[in-house]
Amino acid sequence: MKNVFRTWFLGITTIFALLTFGAATYAWFTSNRAVSTSTATARTGEETLELQLSSQGGSSFQSVETAAITQVNQTTATQLMPVSTVNLSDFVYSPATVDGMASAFLQVENEQYYYHGRLYIRAQGTGWSDGTTVNLYLDQSDGLLGEASSGALLTASRLGLVFDGATSSAVILRLTEDENSQSQQVYNTVINGQTLGSNQVLQYQNGTVSAATDPSQPIADYTVSFTSDSISLPSRPLLTMNLNQIYTLDIYFYLEGCDPDCSDGISQDMADIHLAFFGALNQGEG
Repeated sequence: MKNVFRTWFLGITTIFALLTFGAATYAWFTSNRAVSTSTATARTGEETLELQLSSQGGSSFQSVETAAITQVNQTTATQLMPVSTVNLSDFVYSPATVDGMASAFLQVENEQYYYHGRLYIRAQGTGWSDGTTVNLYLDQSDGLLGEASSGALLTASRLGLVFDGATSSAVILRLTEDENSQSQQVYNTVINGQTLGSNQVLQYQNGTVSAATDPSQPIADYTVSFTSDSISLPSRPLLTMNLNQIYTLDIYFYLEGCDPDCSDGISQDMADIHLAFFGALNQGEG
């Protein structure tokens, strides 16, 4: 039998898009953000289980109802610019466009132009058998997205999650499968004379920028769904957690510059983003 519990992770991000370069088709924006979280506890007989969040890790871990995401960018990250990445480790950007086309790219240094924050998460439990783990998913039952002045910004946005700094755990999510109108879409990323399509991004490797398949996945692929009497779990979790182990969660939010929805049409746009996690308990033998 599986026991389930969930906890809210409320990331309220207000994004003020501000167009900076009139000759560029990319939008720059300034971001202010405030974040709150709360915990939920499941208890069955002598077993207890709580999903805990903290702004600090290690011996400083302290589960609180309101935990701020600690920004870890090496820069202030107050001005964000569309970037492109295949792995959440190496980002590139276009410093300028020529005749509306981006064909020159540089590696992003000091984590400029995108948001990078960090939280710590733990499934605290007692009374469970050895080998018990918790599978972590997303839960949109109460709404993934808060309020948005328009959905245009969200179509070009990406949410990246990395657990314990392991690149193998990196997940890049599309926040919506909706697309902007054709009049708001642009195909203006050019590599080796070839214009990239909607399913391509840029990768940086050994000082060279090249085209790659867009690694982003629909957020629904990691999201539980509910009916009146059942729960449907995705085929794979974001993370399988050992009990009482602290995990680092790195959170990336950025505009994918190669996305055709990343155009001047998103300037002056605003959005609130809310995420919820859902845990499914896997009991070990004994």
